[in-house]
Formats: sequence, structure tokens, C-alpha cells
Amino acid sequence: MERILKHEKLRFLITGFFNTGLDFLLLNTMVFFFGTYPLVANTISVSIGITISYILNHKFVFRSGEQLSLRKYVTFFAITGFSSLVIQNSIIYGFEVASKTSFGHSIVLVSAVMNSDALRLNVAKAVAVLIGMVWNFMFYKFVVFRKKDKIVESTPTVEET
Repeated sequence: MERILKHEKLRFLITGFFNTGLDFLLLNTMVFFFGTYPLVANTISVSIGITISYILNHKFVFRSGEQLSLRKYVTFFAITGFSSLVIQNSIIYGFEVASKTSFGHSIVLVSAVMNSDALRLNVAKAVAVLIGMVWNFMFYKFVVFRKKDKIVESTPTVEET
């Protein structure tokens, strides 16, 4: 198991599945049990998930040796927030507009096939999550948790060569 978890991308996927499951659970609970408007529920579920995701990505995925910091959290929140709030909400809204239904009623273009509000909401959310996943990995790896280049302690001089 430890050998498998050596792969950063696999750790990212494990963390992503956990966090996405939590996001879907919160989203569905708010929409279908409390009647929260879908984009508001998505915004709340994503905001909670971002905080948990920052900790998991920092400690587990990228195994950063640095302390958790407000500066990195803000950067992480901005990157994840863009993909989760702007990209996801835009995709959910786009599915709604494309299906030419009243907003919040039918979330997905193929609404004639899917008669369940829960199914429509979750298909739209899944498409949005998949698109955001690529965005997130790239920015986490190369911006938030970028490994600092190791400085060579001893460089050979002309006399040593």
C-alpha cells in the first residue's frame, strides 16, 4: 500500500474522490433536504470542501514540509475557488440555459432522458468537477505546493576539475 501511495497523482485522486464525495453530499443535502438554491448550495459546499482540501493536499498529496499558512491557503482558495465556484457554477448554469428550462428546475441538457432533479444536478456537478480537476492539479502542483529547487551545496571550481 505504501508503494502505491508514493505516486503523487494517485494521492491527488484519492483526496479528490474523498473531497468530491463530501462536496456532493453537502450539495445534495442542502438542495434536496433544505431547499437551497443550487448555485448557493454549490458555493457553500465548495467553500467547506476547499478548506478540507487544502489541508489534505498540503499534508497528504504534495507532502509539503512547510507549515500550513494563511498565505498558501488564500492562494489555494483562489485557485480552487475559481475552478469550483466560477467554472462549476458556469457549467451548471450553462446546462440550465442549454436545456431552456426555468433556472434551478432542470440542470442538465438531457433533461428529457433524466426525469430526476437529483440525477440532473449530480450529472451537471460531475461534469463540472472533472473539468475543474485538471485545472486544480496543475495549479496546486506548479503554484501552491511547488517544490523549491534544491540548491547545490558544493559546485566544483575550475581548480577541482
